[in-house]
Amino acid sequence: MLYKMKKIKITLLFLSLAYAMPLLPRPELILHPKILALMAAAAIVFLTQPGFSPNEGSRDKQADRNTVFLILGGSLLSVILPLLEWAYFSQARPLAHWALLGSLLLLGGTALRVWAIQVLGQYFTPTVLIQETHQLIQSGPFAWLRHPSYTGAYLATLGSAILLQAWWGLLFSALIMLVVYHRRIAAEEQALSERFGAAYADYQHKTYRLLPGIW
Repeated sequence: MLYKMKKIKITLLFLSLAYAMPLLPRPELILHPKILALMAAAAIVFLTQPGFSPNEGSRDKQADRNTVFLILGGSLLSVILPLLEWAYFSQARPLAHWALLGSLLLLGGTALRVWAIQVLGQYFTPTVLIQETHQLIQSGPFAWLRHPSYTGAYLATLGSAILLQAWWGLLFSALIMLVVYHRRIAAEEQALSERFGAAYADYQHKTYRLLPGIW
């Protein structure tokens, strides 16, 4: 029960920082259907993954390289920047095809992330942490991608900005999260290579890191 309450508190904190506070000057927008959809997707992601404590970042600092804090900060920025553009600066007329594309990326990305988390099970952790009983998972989305939870989150990030038709926000968010995931993936792959050796090298040859056919 305490663990569930902790996740709920973290979820509410993120929603407050990412959506409620930036929209304080225009509170009527908090109940806009697009914002409600974005908040629902964010809540699903947070509630289906393990909770995080700052102590974990300190404990796993050597392997994690502080990437957990980069992900949290990058994720917050990638939400706030498109939101601010949409709420205060956008002059674009809403177009249905962009809303559809954004919605599909948001839903697909969220579903992919949740799927990846469920397949990893106990081996999914907020920080880079190799457990004593760690296994090299190659089923589900891991048959094609080594880091599908990040792919899902990245697609959802792009979808959120497209849904809002926040094009500058889309550009900055895409670049921010690409840099963040590049560093996180480097830390994870070093730890996994040290743990699994040749088996992980073989797995690397058969799969992509983040984006199918690209990287």
